[in-house]
Amino acid sequence: MSFRQYYKHYLSDKIRTKKRNNLSILSIDKLNFPQYINEVTNSINLFNSEIEWDDMWNELEAETRLSKNHNLFILLENETPLGHVWYNKDYLYNAFVSKKRKDGDSAWFIQKTMWMLKQNNHLTEVNLYVDSWNSRAKRFWEKIGFIQTKTKEIKNGREHQQATTEG
Repeated sequence: MSFRQYYKHYLSDKIRTKKRNNLSILSIDKLNFPQYINEVTNSINLFNSEIEWDDMWNELEAETRLSKNHNLFILLENETPLGHVWYNKDYLYNAFVSKKRKDGDSAWFIQKTMWMLKQNNHLTEVNLYVDSWNSRAKRFWEKIGFIQTKTKEIKNGREHQQATTEG
């Protein structure tokens, strides 16, 4: 039996983060995807070199998601991919930052992308879920201001709501 824990960030308060000089963010959409295909491929390869996950997306899946107006952001260090994150409107998913990162890089990257979407798409909140066994991820999301809103049990690949903690 497994559980998913759902989190929400209301995009009202930013935590203090420091950007290193050699970091930048690529915002990829369906129009500029062909221009940045190498960066997308390199980010996928970096992920696959560090994490074994059967459901990892590929270039074709990226193109499909972008055609549905999902947002892909790639974290660059000296123009080399260091991580990525996807958004479907207010839903954040497939976040990854390499082990090669420095302290604070992940928090700066995720927070910066959330505020870019807040400004450009008028978002008021961002939502995500974490598998309950992933305590490291839960600590990270809470550190940057996400609050847990509910837990759902996964049975036979389907969700069953357990409890709501949102007030």
